This record gives sequence, structure tokens and C-alpha cells, in this order.
Amino acid sequence: MWMTTVGPCDLPPQHPRRSRHDREILALTLPAFGALIAEPLFLMADSAIVGHLGTAQLAGLGIAAALLTTLVNVFVFLAYATTAAVARRIGAGDRRAAVQQGIDGIWLALLLSVPIVAVAVPLAPALCHLFGASATAAPYAITYLRISALGIPAMLSVLAATGCCAGSRTPAPRCWSRSPASRSTCC
Repeated sequence: MWMTTVGPCDLPPQHPRRSRHDREILALTLPAFGALIAEPLFLMADSAIVGHLGTAQLAGLGIAAALLTTLVNVFVFLAYATTAAVARRIGAGDRRAAVQQGIDGIWLALLLSVPIVAVAVPLAPALCHLFGASATAAPYAITYLRISALGIPAMLSVLAATGCCAGSRTPAPRCWSRSPASRSTCC
């Protein structure tokens, strides 16, 4: 009698069971992912537009973009810290304190951004030089950095607000679809 063995190709494909939490996880992770990739996507769009102006302009954008991304990414802790603080309060059943933690995170983002902008705007020439801007690219890098630095408060606030939404397990689209007066209280 012949013995046959079943190989891995002969077995029916096994699909992992979908959990009832998969949709909830996806609803929480997609907005967080969007918040984290927003700045690189904006810079990519800027590069496509500025690339038509010339090489020096594009080089200036590259240097300013690297500086701006570095300045903002240093503060990614705002998203993670706000997530943890809000989730801890939600877990304790204290929704009011969770909302306050979210608001505090956004205020912290705004307070941290003030000295960053105050330093980045006047020190733009020195910062661009530290990042190796050539004499032809430096003026464009300085201009782009000075203008873009004014958006740092909004960028850091978005990080904190994303943390608030994630900590409260509220998907960001539902969070942001509320009235303008209550958008900062995603919880």
C-alpha cells in the first residue's frame, strides 16, 4: 500500500479569523497614520511645485524641509503622551479629566511652539548654514523656513489632538466633524 503525504500546497488556505476589534483598530490607526505622514506629503507637494522654479529653489526647499521636519518630529511625544494621559483617564471612567488632559496636551503643544518659532525665524540663516546650504540655495531655504515655521504651532497642535482622539478611542474624522468650538475636546 502506498502512503501519501499531504504537502503545504495541498491544504486549503487558512485565513486568520477577523476579530470584532479589527474595524475599531483600523478606525484609530488610519487617522494617526495620516497625522504622521501629513508633513512629508506636504513637503512632497511643495517639491513638485518648487521643482519647476529651478535647482537652487529646490535645494533651498530640501534644506528647509529637513530642518522643519526635524523640528516637528522632535515633538512627536505630544501625540504619545496625550494618548496615554487621555486613555488613563478614560479607563478610570473620568471623562471630564480626559477632556482636560486633551486640552492640556494641545495647550502644551502651543506653548512649546512659541519658543521654537521665536528661535527658528530669526536664526533661519544660521540653521540653514548648519544644514549645509550653498550660497545659491541659502536665500530660498531661509525664506521657506521662515514662512513654514509659522505653521509649527498648528503642526504640534495636530500631534496633541491626534493623541487625544487615539486616547479616547474616538476616530479622528468623528472628532473633527464636531463644531469648531468643540474640536479641541475630541474626547
